[in-house]
Amino acid sequence: MKDSPDAVKSSNLHSVIACSPVQLRIVGSGHFLPPGVVTATEIDARIGRNQGWTLKQTGVETRHHVGAETAAQMGAAALRAALAGEDERPDLLLGASGTPQQPIPCTAALIAAEMGWSGVPCFDVNATCLSFLSALQVVGGLIAAGNYRRIAIVSAEIASKGLNWQQPEAAALMGDGAAAVLIEAGESRDSALLGSLIETWPEGAAFTEIRGGGSRLPATAFRPEENASDFQFHMDGPAVFRLAAEKIESFVARLVGAASTRWDSIDWVIPHQASLPGIRHLRRRLRIPAAKLIETVQHQGNVIAASIPLALHEAITSGRLQRGQTVLFLGTSAGFSLGGALLRY
Repeated sequence: MKDSPDAVKSSNLHSVIACSPVQLRIVGSGHFLPPGVVTATEIDARIGRNQGWTLKQTGVETRHHVGAETAAQMGAAALRAALAGEDERPDLLLGASGTPQQPIPCTAALIAAEMGWSGVPCFDVNATCLSFLSALQVVGGLIAAGNYRRIAIVSAEIASKGLNWQQPEAAALMGDGAAAVLIEAGESRDSALLGSLIETWPEGAAFTEIRGGGSRLPATAFRPEENASDFQFHMDGPAVFRLAAEKIESFVARLVGAASTRWDSIDWVIPHQASLPGIRHLRRRLRIPAAKLIETVQHQGNVIAASIPLALHEAITSGRLQRGQTVLFLGTSAGFSLGGALLRY
């Protein structure tokens, strides 16, 4: 039977994505979680809900919130852990976060300052929750082009400063933390970025947003008694869920194929840790074997872009992710975007 034009288009796209590997290797990872721990019971009390409400709604038992720590300090701590005492600096430092420490300069430059580095090029990639995956895609292109040999990606997120507690379903999810990975160009085919894909449906752009702080509604327009909510995190969870559910299956098929046997060649799936109910729905929807899914949301919450590298670090340090194994990263972000990457570790 002849393939339909849509099927051919999808097949060709899959071939382009999956058959253009970039030889690179993760040589180090690190993380930092602020010592302040907030329990689900404490959240219940803060929002005036019955005990157990937060845990049932989010699946998050504990999350970390900063005290005096800054994003740059957390990012530098995670980066030092990833370097593991090595003196060799990266050729490039990428900040990959949805919550910049300040509008100018980029958070990567502030992390470099904390590290005491001069001369290392720095810039940020901000795609909210997909910032790490977007940065990984950038790294793949830069390494393939031969521009850099050794690149650090740092995701440092402080969500707790901008939460709107009038929207507890979203606010109760969020946690603070940082993760870093050190990536080097590699000669061996044992480690590679096998493919990546990001797609955006801007009809969902208003579903997740912070309206204030940019040029449309600048800081000078802030009026605490009038528009405070415009400067706080807003998410229409049900709308995000509906759009993600509509798009996710075809998106994953474009990235890793549609065959029921696709999970046989993938050892681990690390999703954005949005919420426990959301992760469990993703598993059922895509028929991902439960034993292959890595979850950290129960004790970290949704740490925005740091969620995926935090889970990756946990998978590496726990010994679950071994060299030569293949891991699929999946996530959503404001925009509305879906993103994924297939990596042979």
